[in-house]
Amino acid sequence: MIPKEIMTSPRGLVTEDLSKIRKVGTPLLSPANDYLVYQVSVADINENERYDLIILLSEDKSTKTSLGRGTVHAWSPNGTELLYETGNGELHIYTLKTQISRFLVRRHESSYFFNHLAEKNCIWSPDGQHIAYLSSDISVIETENAGVRVIEDLLYRSKGGKDRPVYADHDLTHIYIIPAAGGSPVLLTPGPHNEHSITWAPDSRVIAFISNRHAEPDGIQQSDVWKVDVGSQTITRLTEQTGMAYQPAWSPDGNYIAFLATSGQLGTNDSTAEDTHIALIPSNGGHFQYLTKAFDRRIEHIRWHPSGKYIYFTAGDRGDTSIYRVAVANQEVEMIQGGAGCISGFCLDSNGEGFVFVKSDANHPAEIFLTKNQGAIIEQVTEENAEWIENKKLQPAETFWFQSFDGTPVQGWLMPPVSFDQTLRYPLILLIHGGPHNMFGQEFDERMHLLSQAGYAVLYINPRGSHGYGQAFSNGTIMDWGGADYQDLMAGVEFILNEKPWLDEQRLGVTGQSYGGYMTNWIITQTTRFQAAVTDGGLSNLVSFAGTSLYHSLMESEFGGRAYDRFDLLWQCSPLRNVARTTTPTLLLHGETDNEVPFSQAEEMYIALKKRGVNTLLVQYKGEGHGWRPELSPRSKADLNERMIGWFDTHIKPSVPVTL
Repeated sequence: MIPKEIMTSPRGLVTEDLSKIRKVGTPLLSPANDYLVYQVSVADINENERYDLIILLSEDKSTKTSLGRGTVHAWSPNGTELLYETGNGELHIYTLKTQISRFLVRRHESSYFFNHLAEKNCIWSPDGQHIAYLSSDISVIETENAGVRVIEDLLYRSKGGKDRPVYADHDLTHIYIIPAAGGSPVLLTPGPHNEHSITWAPDSRVIAFISNRHAEPDGIQQSDVWKVDVGSQTITRLTEQTGMAYQPAWSPDGNYIAFLATSGQLGTNDSTAEDTHIALIPSNGGHFQYLTKAFDRRIEHIRWHPSGKYIYFTAGDRGDTSIYRVAVANQEVEMIQGGAGCISGFCLDSNGEGFVFVKSDANHPAEIFLTKNQGAIIEQVTEENAEWIENKKLQPAETFWFQSFDGTPVQGWLMPPVSFDQTLRYPLILLIHGGPHNMFGQEFDERMHLLSQAGYAVLYINPRGSHGYGQAFSNGTIMDWGGADYQDLMAGVEFILNEKPWLDEQRLGVTGQSYGGYMTNWIITQTTRFQAAVTDGGLSNLVSFAGTSLYHSLMESEFGGRAYDRFDLLWQCSPLRNVARTTTPTLLLHGETDNEVPFSQAEEMYIALKKRGVNTLLVQYKGEGHGWRPELSPRSKADLNERMIGWFDTHIKPSVPVTL
């Protein structure tokens, strides 16, 4: 008989809840700190779409206005107007006093993919007179036969996905300015190059930007900081280094430009093993210096303090992402806002004494918080998810450390089932993150809670290759996918099974997305320890991946050279090479238009497993791109999760509770 407590177990997260999750982001305080604007991503299950709403909130929260769907870009310097963009690329200016928007200009966005940290931003000049924005040319390529596609570029694929083109266009992205009062736009950077990630000088006379002006930009992933004089349209190169540059930010006094940088000779448009660090260069050019190398963590979201003495940033550390600042004078780093959880974005107020930030933790989707008096006061500003989550039972995740095969300390987390009963034994699911340089931690992840509600314990680990533990640890996958990272994961599984007698070691499942999908495929070719596997958007053949993925440069960055010089090593690290060893029932989930990890990666694994006689199923999501991102339609996302849980229910869940 099923115990009464099992029959009346509290309700955790279920797939119907996925469309209720409202994801907040992009907080911008007005210059007078009296208004906050932010975006919230909302799912519409009836229309089967997810879109962003722009929300304007007064300081006392008495007025909350939706400006409609779109993207928020910038406040006017005097704080009376707001620049935002609609879904079709139209830039509008909203006036607070009249509550009326006026059309400014329409910009066009190329489907060419730069990299994950590139910004196609629109910014207001400090003097309030102009708006700079990025827009692509609209090229019309005539062919003799409209049914023929001629390809001559390396990066000829787009990111793909819902409502996105599969192939990249040939349009180049350039910098334009237009009077804020309205008028005709002026092209500042004509020529055969792309520009992105723009920032105004404080005197409103110069714009700094990022551009890859190598003779073969598709094949050589390197970029530099440049600037253009608005009056003369003279373009000047400021850096000339090996590596990548991202997201420049002009200092308040105009003397320096800070930016994120890597120094590796083999860059990639995907996630690199090398951590990004803050670099500083004089605004007239010259030798730049790194400010955060000694900090040994991956840096994101840099913001200058109004005094110019500090640069604020976020960085991940052992599962938490916090706000830090570095002193420009002596390079000392200190944490400003931290604690358990992950901060995904922030902005300083006009005097630099407080800021707003977006933070989630393991049991709460991201919300916006406000700090004052240098963090002495913390106030939650938004409660976008409070109503639906109030009556949910979400289990906390317990963190732990273990010694891996070679003595390296590795961090993991264990989330028990929602209906946990200490007298019963529960199946365990190993969930693996992507990247390979992502980081699990105190961040809301619906997959864990869905599995917990379904009766599973969930184990997640940051194996070698994860960021947040220093550069040496992040380098742990270089030239060795499926090596030490695989051993870290398996050591973690054995550790937690020994620590928690309520886990059923005979009922283990494994799943992951992207690189986590690769590792899932790798695991089932190396061990029979798991009774079921679910691969989402995973790699199976690194040789073919290197020739078909939008991220073919990732293989060069990770394996130290051109793929054709590394075929033996790539094949050695490919799950497909050892597929004949596989017996684990495996479900493969994949987007039809995934150009990051092409659908053919799932096909190759599926055909091999099928011919091997393994119980397997391949599910393709039509029109969908890569994995768990917001563009995955609500219905597809619900279906994907239901199939994942159903596969584990079929192959590892006991028909009746198992007692200790």
